[in-house]
Amino acid sequence: MVDGGILDHRQFIKALVTLCRERSSGTVFYNLSSGLSARIVMNRGEITWLAYAEHRGVEAIEAIRLIDSGRMSFNPSLKLTIGKQTLPTTPEILKMINTRSHERKNRPNGSAHNTTNSRPINSKATSGKVFNKNDVCEVVIRESIEFIGPIAKIVCDDYMKTQPTQISLNSVHRLIDTMVIDINDEAKGHLFKDRVREMLKLD
Repeated sequence: MVDGGILDHRQFIKALVTLCRERSSGTVFYNLSSGLSARIVMNRGEITWLAYAEHRGVEAIEAIRLIDSGRMSFNPSLKLTIGKQTLPTTPEILKMINTRSHERKNRPNGSAHNTTNSRPINSKATSGKVFNKNDVCEVVIRESIEFIGPIAKIVCDDYMKTQPTQISLNSVHRLIDTMVIDINDEAKGHLFKDRVREMLKLD
């Protein structure tokens, strides 16, 4: 895993272009301070798969375009994809992500496009309840592994490495939303969420 550190939007685009020119293969992670994460999969310099929160493909491109800054990392040994996406060419994707917008320029750093799909799954997210991150990870991995296989542990561990030992209810919701990205079935995604809610007593 190569950690590129905190990058603003311009620096992020530059790093993506460099990876493309080097014909890199692997997964780019662009993690926001809010806990949400964008994922871009590359194969020999071509962008083949994108996701941000619950957005995928072209919708994810629009959402990623609105991110101001985040921590970027690149793992050349991982290609985390669920299903095939029909995408524009890589140069077109880079141009779309790089498009400046009034909306993005006027948001604070670490923020991103706010949609109903990227909100926590529970409206009680302001609760002061906290959870042990190892206990949460154990439940989340156990309940998601049947849907996404060994990727479950990889995604959960990547999210948790920046979290304190005791995490907030908000952080648990964000982790669940992150895991749902890789469950390529709406009904199964809801089933996973319901199981975790019950096991962790989130409601």
